[in-house]
Amino acid sequence: MTNTTDTKRYKVLLAEDHALLRQSLKAYLEAQGLCQVIGEAQDGREAMRMCRELKPDIVLMDLSMPGVDGMVAVKAIKRDYPDARIIALTAHRSEDYLHAALDSGVDGYVVKAASAEDLLTAIRAVCRGEAYVSPEVSATLITGYLRSARPERTSPLEGLTTRERHILQMVLKGMKNKEIAEKLFLSTRTVEKHRANFMKKLDVHNLHQVREFVKISGLEVEAIR
Repeated sequence: MTNTTDTKRYKVLLAEDHALLRQSLKAYLEAQGLCQVIGEAQDGREAMRMCRELKPDIVLMDLSMPGVDGMVAVKAIKRDYPDARIIALTAHRSEDYLHAALDSGVDGYVVKAASAEDLLTAIRAVCRGEAYVSPEVSATLITGYLRSARPERTSPLEGLTTRERHILQMVLKGMKNKEIAEKLFLSTRTVEKHRANFMKKLDVHNLHQVREFVKISGLEVEAIR
């Protein structure tokens, strides 16, 4: 359906090596009344040349084309014609690829599996000076940001050896040093040494503090392995 709220027809350069997809995109965009396709490029080098000659408002750039790579073309176009708004069209959804595309200078990132309406939304957004990323991959950006901004919490028990964890578990079950030694076929002195080691690592000084530590940490006795 044609959007009647848009009065300007944006000049668009299509850079896509698949002719059928170019033709489909051109037909769709012009049918909406939002865009006028003023040029079609089959590779990155041709896109760079046509951008200099035609000065489009928007470049729809396939990032995987023969010859000059799409990201190389994006960098060159942004360097020579900074007013151009470039929307990447790609099948890639990985975080690394997305970051590389954004670093190259694209203003929008639309996956080819997205809806046609998503492409129109991207065009309107970048022409307002906003960045746009398809919903299909925006979650990737958020996840990557949260992972770098909030490192995973490590359990305070990770500093304990397997033997120390095992003895800690038995202590929390109320077993005495002698009982633990007999069950593990160790000397009582060895058990006492392991017990002193895990208490030092956990910065606790008695059994009550050990229990409080486990309680505050939200740990289950059976989960201590």
